[in-house]
Amino acid sequence: MRVLRESLAIIALAVVIGSVSLSWTHLPARVPTHFGLSGPPNSFGPKSSIWILPVVAIVSYIGLTFVNRFPRAFNYPVKITKENQARLEPLGVALVGWLKAEVLWVFAWMTLTTVNVALGHSSGLSAVFLPVSLGVVAITVGFFWRWMLRVA
Repeated sequence: MRVLRESLAIIALAVVIGSVSLSWTHLPARVPTHFGLSGPPNSFGPKSSIWILPVVAIVSYIGLTFVNRFPRAFNYPVKITKENQARLEPLGVALVGWLKAEVLWVFAWMTLTTVNVALGHSSGLSAVFLPVSLGVVAITVGFFWRWMLRVA
């Protein structure tokens, strides 16, 4: 599963970087920089501002990869003991790995939408973006939280 999680995260990162790189020459001088809750963009900035999304995605990937090397520093829903540490730490590592993949796909979705709106192929961020993004993360955290409580 680690290979699957990491592959999904790397593919999402490639989508973020690739979509900006491949569309760069076609982008207008001003691009969306923020979307309102209802979906349409409500702020625009210079074309170069679109690189913020790939930069933040790369920093997120590196940061979460680094953090995942220190499962003893994680906050678990139960007290870590010598008896349960070997069962809980792999679950903590898996949780952060899945969250990394999910966060990067959220960035991919935002980046693709930003590019499509800038090119006139879309009118805004989908109304399901926020509930789907938050829902997936909440389900993942809830699933692992419950699993950790069960194995502790």
